[in-house]
Amino acid sequence: MIEVPAREESKRLHKNAADLKTLALELGLSQSTVSRALRAHPGIPATTRQRVVAAAEAAGYRPNARARSLAIGRAETIALSFPLERLQLPETNFVDVLAGISTAVTRRNYSLLLSPFQGDEAAVLRKLASSKSVDGVIITRPLVEDPRIGLLNQLRLPFVVHGRSEVKEAYSFVDTDNDNAFERLTGLLLDYGHRHIVAINGLAQFRYVAARAASFRRAFAARGLTPLPDAIEFVSMTEATGYETALRRLDDPQRPTAFICGSVFQARGVYRALGERGLKVGVDMSVVCHDDGVRGCSAADFVPPLTATATSIRSAGEQLALILIDLIEQNAPEPVHEILPFELVLRDSVALAQPQR
Repeated sequence: MIEVPAREESKRLHKNAADLKTLALELGLSQSTVSRALRAHPGIPATTRQRVVAAAEAAGYRPNARARSLAIGRAETIALSFPLERLQLPETNFVDVLAGISTAVTRRNYSLLLSPFQGDEAAVLRKLASSKSVDGVIITRPLVEDPRIGLLNQLRLPFVVHGRSEVKEAYSFVDTDNDNAFERLTGLLLDYGHRHIVAINGLAQFRYVAARAASFRRAFAARGLTPLPDAIEFVSMTEATGYETALRRLDDPQRPTAFICGSVFQARGVYRALGERGLKVGVDMSVVCHDDGVRGCSAADFVPPLTATATSIRSAGEQLALILIDLIEQNAPEPVHEILPFELVLRDSVALAQPQR
């Protein structure tokens, strides 16, 4: 094969409206190689990809999406199914997940279809599968026993789950290490002498919440201890619930000495409640949380800075999209399981347990 400089290639191609076949012929490459290079396929060498992209841009090549879709049998579009209410919440990590997904689909030259639903998500998933307008779908917030996984396997629509479920079906997922995050946080507090710890968790129907609750109890059991029966609170992950829960638990006959929060939003509410009661975080009361790295609310920016297990929810979004595209293009023929690690960052919000007054 004769290598032709990209500048000379572009001069020749620019004489006529370039199509994929012409572009491939002038470059001395197959149409499939050119197509994959333009979509930043990981199997194409970087030098080839740069050469193809430069020639295509110089020639003014614009792929015919409809013709390409018919030729390859794919729409090169993935969907994100999510409850409409997530767009209406003032405190959510949804935008960060979406940013990660968008970054990945742009990199792979796919499109993203947002599919919000109210109530019946199964109907939305069936419609996506029958429409042939998308090649796969990302679903979020899996239940402990999530029926959507069996439905999508039945519909034969490629999918990836943000999180895990306890179902026995085969499926791909990207999850934070929820099985260990709360155990690390709980163990840290126990090592500082805390025994009366309240865990402000999420809503009980979600699998990640159940995993965190189990790991909280496991940390106690590993030290031959037992938490109080009402030590875990199952509430939504907002500043308001953190504030209200903390105020209520501070009125317990035996006041807690520490709080674990499932999100930075809940922790912000706990800080506010403690401040109103004249209690100093990191002195009178210890507070820790899990931080997804959401924009505008970082554990490091709390006063005092908040001890947290930290991970990137945006990175999770990127991996969700990349894994789904690989499944669609059969680069990953088997289900992919990715558990993102976390970092435990010790800051000034933790102190030795104070004797009860």
